[in-house]
Amino acid sequence: MGKQIQKKTIVFFVLLLYLFIGIPLCLAADVTDLSIRMLGGEQQNRFNKPVLVAGIWHYVNITINANIDILSLKLYNGSTPPAGVKNETNYYEWSYDNNNPSVWIDVSSYGMTYIKPEFCSKTNSLVSFCIGIKDTMPNIVDYYENWTLEVFSSTVQLSTLSIVVEKPETGISLSKPSSILFRVDPFTAMDAQGDNFFKIGNKGNIPLYLDFDSEQYSDIEITDIEKKVLPDETHTYYVIVHSRSWPPGFKRMNIQLTGIYPQSYFIDTNATVTLQTSYIIDVPELVVYVGHSNYEIEEIQGTGIIFQYLEKLTMREGEIRDITAYISGNGAVILEIRADENNLSVLHVYDNSSEIHSPYSFSSSNNSERRFLISVKALSEGTIGILTYQLTANGVTKTYTTQITIGPPLSTDTEPGSPASIMQIAVIIIVLLVVIYMILSYIRNKKR
Repeated sequence: MGKQIQKKTIVFFVLLLYLFIGIPLCLAADVTDLSIRMLGGEQQNRFNKPVLVAGIWHYVNITINANIDILSLKLYNGSTPPAGVKNETNYYEWSYDNNNPSVWIDVSSYGMTYIKPEFCSKTNSLVSFCIGIKDTMPNIVDYYENWTLEVFSSTVQLSTLSIVVEKPETGISLSKPSSILFRVDPFTAMDAQGDNFFKIGNKGNIPLYLDFDSEQYSDIEITDIEKKVLPDETHTYYVIVHSRSWPPGFKRMNIQLTGIYPQSYFIDTNATVTLQTSYIIDVPELVVYVGHSNYEIEEIQGTGIIFQYLEKLTMREGEIRDITAYISGNGAVILEIRADENNLSVLHVYDNSSEIHSPYSFSSSNNSERRFLISVKALSEGTIGILTYQLTANGVTKTYTTQITIGPPLSTDTEPGSPASIMQIAVIIIVLLVVIYMILSYIRNKKR
């Protein structure tokens, strides 16, 4: 009888503790995961400890293996709570109370709210506080302090975590060439990737976002520009130019990016708004060569005329070859073509399919190209033949040359398909037939 009374008494006192003090019957509540992340889910570590950046909103995510209606966080400078005056330099406290109309509460009450209730949440066993602390740290690069984060259910401590609190920093690094070159074909819609790239790095401890005005620069695409650059990361960017059937010539494009540390991450305090949170980033100059592959592109200044030609090539003595040049742009043009006649000779000149004679006058257009075909013959082995183009437009005369290195003539006795090689093959066949006939005749006579 007495033992039953004792058991009932013990059960009664345990229930009293559970109801009035808030201790679970078996103290089964336990934190199975505790993490600190920024608004975009970014995590940082220093000395193998989670990082909280002062002046920046963070999520403190707590996973508990029990359903709890009351939970509180305590964050303080050092390894023990401050014994003296508590203020924004050394102590913060927040709570989740499902029985309180406010639910999410900044217990510290320093005159400014360091919790964002609209971003806080509780889902099953996950409790997520969106909190921050004021940046009161000295203006020293890479400054940090060691703090402690504690999790309580009522008066019972469920977890403790040593963290690093850093002073907010922003800054970018830029590595780039002076220019990036592109080659596109005239009057052709195509995509061309540049011959180089540039790099942007985030030297701060807050995620960096890059903004590119794709409407203003509709012909340009920068790869992976939508990806944020995390602290201490460096991204490599390639540029693609979308040609819109452009006429021959040069296009020079100077574009800018904006590096942004988003204001939504920042707590509105005087200590953090002084940071530079926006940067103008100059991308390398984009130089687009609109012209034929391996051709020199010359823009005759003040005339609007574009001339494309081959600067160098090789031929063999006696070889005849068609060389092509292109002229475009609006205006009247006089074209004179000549060879040195000692090492090189001009046989014919065609404007498209019509043969012409030099000098030749015509009206050029910016909507199409004029294609000139020059038939030349290499004369002397071991020399350099010079093909000269003289263009006159709007009173301006310019001269350009194609240098042709002339090698030895093609071998006439070994060249496949030549008359000499065919004759050699015929002679060999005849000799073989004669030999075979003689052998067969000898065998027949011997049998007799």
